[in-house]
Amino acid sequence: MKVLFAFFTDPPRPFSSSVAALAAVVRDAGHAPEALEIDRKSAIDDARDAIEQAAPDVLAVSAMSRDWPGARALVERLDPAPYVVVGGYHASMAPRDVAACAAVDAIGIGEGERPLRALLAALERGERPARSRPGLWVRGPAGFADPVPSGDPEPDIAALPRWDYEVFGDVHTGLARGLNTFGPHVDRFLPTRASRGCPFACAYCSAPRWGKTAGFEAAGTRNTRPVAELCDELADLRDRYAPEGFEFWDEHFPVRLAWLRELAREYPRRVGLPFKVEMHPNAASRERLELLVEAGCVLFHCGVEAGDEALRRDVLNRRTRDTRLQQLFDDARELGLETSASLMTALPGETRAQTVETVELLRKLRPGSFMWSTYQPLPGTPLGDAAVAEWPGPARERFDDYEKIRSRTPARLTEAERNAAFHDLNALQASRVADASARADAPAPPRPVEVPAARPPAPDALARLLGLAPPAAPLSARVRVNTATWEAGALSIELEARGLAPRRVDIGPRDGARCYASTDRLALSYRGGEAPARLLEALDALAERLAPLGVEDLRGALDASRGHAPAEATRVPR
Repeated sequence: MKVLFAFFTDPPRPFSSSVAALAAVVRDAGHAPEALEIDRKSAIDDARDAIEQAAPDVLAVSAMSRDWPGARALVERLDPAPYVVVGGYHASMAPRDVAACAAVDAIGIGEGERPLRALLAALERGERPARSRPGLWVRGPAGFADPVPSGDPEPDIAALPRWDYEVFGDVHTGLARGLNTFGPHVDRFLPTRASRGCPFACAYCSAPRWGKTAGFEAAGTRNTRPVAELCDELADLRDRYAPEGFEFWDEHFPVRLAWLRELAREYPRRVGLPFKVEMHPNAASRERLELLVEAGCVLFHCGVEAGDEALRRDVLNRRTRDTRLQQLFDDARELGLETSASLMTALPGETRAQTVETVELLRKLRPGSFMWSTYQPLPGTPLGDAAVAEWPGPARERFDDYEKIRSRTPARLTEAERNAAFHDLNALQASRVADASARADAPAPPRPVEVPAARPPAPDALARLLGLAPPAAPLSARVRVNTATWEAGALSIELEARGLAPRRVDIGPRDGARCYASTDRLALSYRGGEAPARLLEALDALAERLAPLGVEDLRGALDASRGHAPAEATRVPR
C-alpha cells in the first residue's frame, strides 16, 4: 500500500521527526511511504490536488493545534478520499475536536509506531477496523462511539526502526535547504533523537500530558537510547549523508550523568561530528555543560520564554530565576559553547512593560541567536484548558486562514503595544544574527525563523514611502523594513531576492562616502560580499523610487510609523 504523510511547516523545512519515525515503520512493514510538505501559507486546494494526484491508499496527517484547522479543510475536500488517519499533538490532546471531522477514519493517540503498524496490517487484509485499540481510535458504523483509548507506546525506543530520512527525497538536497532549528544560520546539521519525553511541567507545553499518554514513566520503559546504539546509527548517518553534524530534537536532552559521561567518552571516538542540544536551564548544570563540550557539543539551546521572573513562575510554571539564566549563558560562553534561546510573546496577562523586560533580559544574556513566536493556547495544558472553550473550525483558502482562538486570559497589550514589542524583538534578533555573521569566517545563509506577522495600522507612512505597501509593480525581489530605527544615521532595511540570502541595505544622507547607488540627496549601500545581479536590480529600483526624496522625508515617515512593527514586503516598485 502507498501511505502518504502530510505535514505542515512554517517556515518551510523539508523534514518532520514524526514522519521520519513513522515512515520507517511503514517501510519496515513492507509498504511504500511518501511525504508531502505543506507550507502553512499555501493554498488548501493546491495541497488537495497534490494528494489526489498521488492517489495514496492511506493519508496520514501529522498536525499540531495550529495545523488542524487547515488539515481539516484539506481532508474534507479530497475526492476520492483515501483512508485518513490523523495523529500528532492535537489529535492526542483534543481527539474529540478531530473526531468532529467527518472525513477522518482513525485518530492516533500518543506515540504512533505500534498503532500504525496494526492499522496497516488490518487494511492489507482488506479489513476496515471498526473497533478501537490502544493508541488508535477508529470510526465505526456509529461514528467515534468507543471511548477514547489509551496510548500504546513502544517500551524500548532502541527497538524501533531507525528514522527514514529518504522519505523526504534526496537527503543532500534537504541538508542544503536547511533542516536545522537551532542557531542563526542554515547549516548541514542532520536532525536526530536520543530520547523521548521531558521531566518538566511547564503550564503552556503539551509535553507533560503527552508523556503521561505515552507512558514514558511506566515501569520497565526505556526512553533513552543506549549510547552505543546511538553512536552506531550516527556513524552510519555520517558515512551515508556526510552532514556537518547532528542536531538533537529531543524534547529534553538526556541529563543522567552516567549517560552523559559515556557519551563524552564514546561519541568523539565513534562519531566525531559536532552536535547541538536543547535542555531546560534548570537542568543545565556546569558539570553537564562540561560533559556536553567534551562530547563535541557546539551549541546549547534553551527556553527563556519571558523576561519577567514572576510571569515565568506564576503563569508559565517555568521556575527559573534570572540569576540562573545569566549563570547558564555565562558558563556556556566560558566553555566555548554557542547559545540560542526561544521565547514567546503576547502571553496570558502579559503587559507592554513585561515585553520590554524580555528584550532587556535577552540583551543581558547575549544568546548568539533566538527564535520567538506568539503564544497560542494548546489542549492538554493548564493554560490552554483554562483559556479555550472551543477550537477553530476549518480554514478557508489558505492553511493559516481561519478564525483565531479566543482566549479568556489574553495578553494585556493594545494593538500598538503588540506591534511595538514585535518591532523590538525583530530589531534585536537582526542585530544578533548580524553579530553572528560577522564572527563567522564564511557565514551561511540566515536560517528562516518563524516571526509572527505584525498587523501595522494602515496607512503605514514609512512602508508607503519605500514602496513596501500596495500598489506596487512587481520586481524579482522582495523588500521589508528590518527595523524602524536609525542606526548611525541610516535607515536599515532588508532586501531578499528569490533563492538568495537576505542582504542588509542602509539608506542614509549622501556624504561622499563609497556606496552602491546614490540620488541627489541619498546613498544606498548593501552589506556583505559581491551582490548578485537580481539584488543589484532591486537596489536600482529602490534608488529610482527614492530619487526625489531626502533624509527629512524618511525621518518624517519614520516618525509617523514609530512604535509599530515593520511592514512586510510585497515588491520593490519600478
